Amino acid sequence: MALPCKPTSCPKPPPFPPGFYGLEESDLDKTIIDKSSENGVENVIMGMPHRGRLNVLANVIRKELDQIFCQFDSKLEAADEAVDPVVQGKTKAEQFYCGDTDGKRVMSILLHGDAAFAGQGIVYETFHLSDLPSYTTHGTVHVVVNNQIGFTTDPRMARSSPYPTDVARVVNAPIFHVNADDPEAVMYVCNVAAEWRATFHKDVVVDLVCYRRNGHNEMDEPMFTQPLMYKQIKKQKGVLQKYAETLIAEGVVTRQEYEEEIAKYDRICFFTLDGQPKSMNCPSTGLSEEELTHIGQVASSVPVEDFTIHGGLSRILKARAAMIQNRTVDWALGEYMAFGSLLKDGIHVRLSGQDVERGTFRYSPLTGSDSAHGPSRPITHRHHVLHDQNVDKRICIPMNHLFPNQAPYTVCNSSLSEYGVLGECALPTAKPPTLSATAPYQSTEFWAQFGDFHNTAQCIIDQFICPGQAKWVRQNGIVLLLPHGMEGMGPEHSSARPERFLQMCNDDREVFPKITEDFAMRQLYDCNWIVVNCSTPANYFHVLRRQILQPFRKPLIIFTPKSLLRHPEAKSSFDEMLPGSHFQRLIPDQGPSAQSPEAVKRIIFCTGKEEHKNQGYYDYIKPRMRTATDRTRPVWYAGRDSAAAPATGSKHTHLLELQRFLDTAFNLDAFSSQS
Repeated sequence: MALPCKPTSCPKPPPFPPGFYGLEESDLDKTIIDKSSENGVENVIMGMPHRGRLNVLANVIRKELDQIFCQFDSKLEAADEAVDPVVQGKTKAEQFYCGDTDGKRVMSILLHGDAAFAGQGIVYETFHLSDLPSYTTHGTVHVVVNNQIGFTTDPRMARSSPYPTDVARVVNAPIFHVNADDPEAVMYVCNVAAEWRATFHKDVVVDLVCYRRNGHNEMDEPMFTQPLMYKQIKKQKGVLQKYAETLIAEGVVTRQEYEEEIAKYDRICFFTLDGQPKSMNCPSTGLSEEELTHIGQVASSVPVEDFTIHGGLSRILKARAAMIQNRTVDWALGEYMAFGSLLKDGIHVRLSGQDVERGTFRYSPLTGSDSAHGPSRPITHRHHVLHDQNVDKRICIPMNHLFPNQAPYTVCNSSLSEYGVLGECALPTAKPPTLSATAPYQSTEFWAQFGDFHNTAQCIIDQFICPGQAKWVRQNGIVLLLPHGMEGMGPEHSSARPERFLQMCNDDREVFPKITEDFAMRQLYDCNWIVVNCSTPANYFHVLRRQILQPFRKPLIIFTPKSLLRHPEAKSSFDEMLPGSHFQRLIPDQGPSAQSPEAVKRIIFCTGKEEHKNQGYYDYIKPRMRTATDRTRPVWYAGRDSAAAPATGSKHTHLLELQRFLDTAFNLDAFSSQS
């Protein structure tokens, strides 16, 4: 949640004094925000677990109570600590767009539970991102609501360290332990924490030592598992009652004033409780010949004087120049032209992930003399950051030298993290567009990773990306680039698990969509995300540009190739990328059969990399084909058998599998009795 914290922009507070409206989170957050505002902070990005969230929404952010009641749903479950990197990504984006290079105007506050802070690995990952040059938000205030119990688990069973906050010592963050039953002490510590962050721009932690009066929730019976603790808790007065009695004894307020304010707030809650775009067209995503040529020339050169590049890279740039002369692009150039054109239009592009600056992995080619027994060869296809071979730390990013007044291109290798880094998916939601067809997008992010390694970040995908619009009411334009290839290189470096993403699509396989003039865009708008597997550089180019030019935001999952990066036939002509051209949802055959469709005996739909039957696209595609044909035509499968692992590691076995099912697909006598 983003909170403007200038006093002039804050909504009017409710008519009762601070300290009287609930649990400690309200006073604590408000103190940190007020002190940070005094030090120049204009916006605060806040993340927290679900306990106390309504209290913070109402009393710190001043969200209208009628909105809270309307959106309240007892069936909703909260996100866990996955919110940490999401908040950091959003904070980084807000800092970027307001030119806040040192974090003086935008900051983040994260609230944690004690058990999650000690037990969730994402906390550790987020701390280690906190001071990396491309990821730092220049200090976060962490507040740990330490209520001595995680669900029903005692601290002695939940962690090995004395304090739940000891994980913060990994970055030498100061940690303040404070008694939550003393509101004035809490406010004092929060002022110190805010001053620390403003002075040193480093993370700081407040450990709010407290207890949970009703156990895990209001319906729980904590005596089952913590009988001695809850015998003591039952003897304690609530913090509101304690503090009110102190203020009354000191003559700050009278008991009548206190009771009137409580009754007034109850009345406010009681009375409050009783109380699409027209066009879906996308313009052409093509570019002029001049733009394609210019971007290609920069991509094949070093736009900095006296800069020495590696000899192998010189050959790569020379090959790029030759392709431009021939009006063709490979995968790397198609991506380069898409990114470069967006930068020209003022769209900031951020590419984040492991080794994304160069773009590296290994594969064995399927063609050539070494296809069956030769060693795997490294692919370094992207090369967006050039390194001077004679001067340490001297780099050049040609894409930042494309056009005058272009948007900046941010490309940054990440730490060895999937969960934390993908959590920065909040970045594209920092400047959400309206649903107007003419509203321009302000940002995008491209995140890359190897194959199915996204499984360690599945929580982020499940919590924030897949249900982003339905659950969080936020449009998100993140692009996941997930390398995917079945070249006999074993399971870890093969499958990006397309079946998972397709299974999580919210379209109905038994409903044939209504075909309208804007059907292509309308279908994309109605789904929760877009899943593609491009087979040509031109289609890859178009789908990246469409992500920005379409009149809405939607997550885009791209299964990027391995062998196609250098395959001699995986080239596209400029003609496929000129004005008037678009992304092709289906690429029809251009051979003799296309000229004599009446003679066709079998239509073969090819997609993906020949995955196993229980993986890939088959289970998604088959029922939709049957719906489209009203079950009047048989749908047959030719491919690999079902398997537990994604791919064999034997090149010989891989080639045998490939040849076997290709033969089957073209055997017209096959499938005579199968449907």
